[in-house]
Amino acid sequence: MRPPRRPRITSAAHILTASLLLIGSAAFAFAFAFAFAPAPPRAATAGRRHFLRPRSSAMSCATPQSQPRPRPHPPAGARIEDDDIDEGGPDTDAGIDIDDADYDVDDGGHLPPDLSSRFGAIVLLEVSYVEPQYLRPWQKTRQGSCTGTGFVIPGDLGDGGADSNGSGGGWRILTNLHVVQDATDIRVRKHGQSRRWRASVVCKGPDVDLAVLEVTSDDPAEVDSFWEGIVPVQWAAGGPPLLQSPVNVVGFPTGGRTICVTEGVTSRVDCRNYRLKTAGAAPGRLLVIQIDAAINPGNSGGPCFDDEGRVVGVAFQGLDGGDAQNVGYIIPAEIALNFLRAIERVEGEGEGAGGYVYRGVQEVPFRWAKLQNKSLRKFLKFTGSSGVVVTKVSSMAAAAAKEAGCDFLQPNDVITHIDGVELGDDYTVPLREDRKSEFMNADFLITGKRKGKSTTFDVIRDSNSLRITSVLAPLMPNAPRDHGIDCTPEWLVIGGLLFVPLTCPLLGYGTQDDLEASGYLKIYDYMDEQLTKFREKDGTEIILLIDILACDTNFGYDFKQSWRKLDTLNGITVRNMAHLHNMYCDARSSVAEDMSRGAAANGGSDDPAFLQFVFRDKSRIVLETTDCVASEAEILGLHGIPKAVSDGILKRTEAERRGGEQPQQVTIQDLGGS
Repeated sequence: MRPPRRPRITSAAHILTASLLLIGSAAFAFAFAFAFAPAPPRAATAGRRHFLRPRSSAMSCATPQSQPRPRPHPPAGARIEDDDIDEGGPDTDAGIDIDDADYDVDDGGHLPPDLSSRFGAIVLLEVSYVEPQYLRPWQKTRQGSCTGTGFVIPGDLGDGGADSNGSGGGWRILTNLHVVQDATDIRVRKHGQSRRWRASVVCKGPDVDLAVLEVTSDDPAEVDSFWEGIVPVQWAAGGPPLLQSPVNVVGFPTGGRTICVTEGVTSRVDCRNYRLKTAGAAPGRLLVIQIDAAINPGNSGGPCFDDEGRVVGVAFQGLDGGDAQNVGYIIPAEIALNFLRAIERVEGEGEGAGGYVYRGVQEVPFRWAKLQNKSLRKFLKFTGSSGVVVTKVSSMAAAAAKEAGCDFLQPNDVITHIDGVELGDDYTVPLREDRKSEFMNADFLITGKRKGKSTTFDVIRDSNSLRITSVLAPLMPNAPRDHGIDCTPEWLVIGGLLFVPLTCPLLGYGTQDDLEASGYLKIYDYMDEQLTKFREKDGTEIILLIDILACDTNFGYDFKQSWRKLDTLNGITVRNMAHLHNMYCDARSSVAEDMSRGAAANGGSDDPAFLQFVFRDKSRIVLETTDCVASEAEILGLHGIPKAVSDGILKRTEAERRGGEQPQQVTIQDLGGS
């Protein structure tokens, strides 16, 4: 008997089963081979700090390349005028040449997409720096070092355009200010070379985090050798790139010593505050472009190219932490160009003559509130569709407008339009005239303006329509904003009481732990309010007691880890640090005269034999003047303080007394000390 026959595979189900088995076997073989194949190299990923020094949770940036993108429309309210894209020669105005032609602004035309042709203009910056210590203002930190990126820009500073022979005469290097802040030495290395050239900072723009460098040497031939073979970058024109536009960030980030290119797209265009720790002191929000690209320290200051090889921004910030991956920010090209156009040459023969100065962006001169509540609308008699109500106005800006014979904004004005762009009830406007989906803070209509351009406000005041046009400018802040720009560390020690002026660097330098340990938290809200306020008049400072250096003179007064704001000395309101020092000198002189006459102290708030300090929290410290003088040398020696008063305060003290009789120098012996 024959065995049964094996059935043939004839049904559709059987055929499908066999096919799947065959495909599965092939897939397994492919996966096995791929798993053991060498991995291709890839770009470094993001997620690390952008700032080169740990001062905040923000970091640096990078970006990518793709298909050609459509030309972006200009921001709402922007008008591209003939002088914005100039085809003529260099401008004769003092300052960096303001013709866009000098900056190779390209608003069309296709450029070679090969980025390697742009690498020659990108340089590595190696920086040594020493930071001040505002909490111990007579000291500095130990030397540190960092790296960053810069790129070559055309255009001379104040003397005409770049040399026509391309030798680099007048060319400079642009980078982030935070890369070269507090620098003691800057070295520049070109792509593909090992040689270093020395560089120095020509001009700083703290409100836009930009700085201009120049290559320096005693030998002009050495400077010329740096510029050999370099072709400056070209700037993109036409406003911020569209969303999903391809971008490439080129620089020298952590992870190697060679140039690095990372890719991404434009993820968002927003209006943000460039300041981090002291945001309230900012002159206003500025446009910023968010990109999704690998970000590492060292990219800061590098160019961000579009797919046609034009610079659309400067890498400067990124987010750190697990909740934000591949989030980086670049400074738009128009902000960088406005900075370069606003640089002025310092004329005359005084301090800084022959150098360059940047005074800041056009500042927002008012504060506002939303106009969404129906009761508030009725109170203001506002029947329009949208707008915001003005709550505060800079008195200095209003005074300047009045002096020029112009009307200006007032509290309770309702602003409906800025430069013809309608404001929303939440102070937002569309970024682009034909793309209504991108709404953002309206500050950029002011802060993004070129120096000297006017701003027009459509206002409803007491049910009447007004149109106010004004050329806005930087405003003097209520407290100094930037180290080395409008302030340096200053101090005054009286009987072991350490007084300093309120400045943004006082809160910006050092770590959060140092600040909290020093006792600033108890008056943090007060300081934040003061940083946000408009300055009302010149010559005033906010004076803080930030420590009590223990000695027998001040024994019994506990510091209690709490800063205090000084209001009066012996019943007189203290205007500034120089005024405080002058009053102390006067008290010392008066006591010396009384002692020479044999007069006795009578006590009381106006008796110069005693110094009565009264603070904002109504606390009081009373010290004897002779004890303060007698203990001065001991206190200074124990704490390594070179002098009781800083040079800047001493200079202003002499200026306040100029024109009157100078007080004689009072010694410890004059007051009976040993």
